[in-house]
Amino acid sequence: MAKNPLSVLKSDFQKDGKFVEVHHLYRYWFNFLALSPSYELARRYRTKKGCLTKADKDRLPADFEKVLKIYDAFGNVQKYLFKTWWVERGVDLFGIEGAPSTTVPIYKFAGGGKSNKADVNEAVVRYLDVTRPKLNWPPALLLAIPIDSTRQKVLKEVKALLDKHIQAPIAPTKPKYALASKGIHMQNIIDAMSVLYIRSARPDWKLWQIGEECKIKKDRKSRCISSDAIVELRALEQMTSRKLKTATYIAENAARGIFPSQSKPKHFVKFDPVEFHQIISENNAWTKKEKTRILAL
Repeated sequence: MAKNPLSVLKSDFQKDGKFVEVHHLYRYWFNFLALSPSYELARRYRTKKGCLTKADKDRLPADFEKVLKIYDAFGNVQKYLFKTWWVERGVDLFGIEGAPSTTVPIYKFAGGGKSNKADVNEAVVRYLDVTRPKLNWPPALLLAIPIDSTRQKVLKEVKALLDKHIQAPIAPTKPKYALASKGIHMQNIIDAMSVLYIRSARPDWKLWQIGEECKIKKDRKSRCISSDAIVELRALEQMTSRKLKTATYIAENAARGIFPSQSKPKHFVKFDPVEFHQIISENNAWTKKEKTRILAL
């Protein structure tokens, strides 16, 4: 089966001597930038060479220079498919030098008879001169593992050797940008993305409708308007409202190089669902054409 040119592959997480640990959050960072009011103002500022309307100038946040710096690094996400953006920018933005540490087979000895020492030496030299530098010179054990033994016995012996020689991971070089290492709850990020997108796609919807569409409260059983249902709708509206606030904070923090963070930013631009309805409508039309173009190649 032919590879889908729109799919992000594991190999796309290594480039130019850098690597990135595979994580879905990079795609969410990209998506939240597309729904950040501050980032949208930076996009307009750069694409229009600083010529903004008075209304947009009046909305510029006090830390706009910080947002512009992030925009210059991450680019115009409204005119990128994630696959293309990741290949062009992702590893450079989030990558660290070297490659992820991994177990590497160096040479396989055949049973019985003498081994060709030249072949063995060549295999070891290839590891030392080629493979190990690509892995950023990790400390390693060179083992001869008998493959005519039982798996249980081999694993027990290897474990004993690891217990004796294992070392703490070497602190990697810092990437240009990194995901937050604490307080990450994937479902919260998914919910926030959903409500912000639906709020943009359906700016005329009531909060409870958005909450239902995004399954913010999955145990609602009826839409009938009884006294209990009204109380339930109010609770759903409040939950959705909180999710929306969280989502706008995540988007605005993303535009300042912090992701994912639900903390209230010191400076941010108010989210206008009507404005972003137009933006995502245009982006959806462009995305459809771009996917068609790439798939036709």
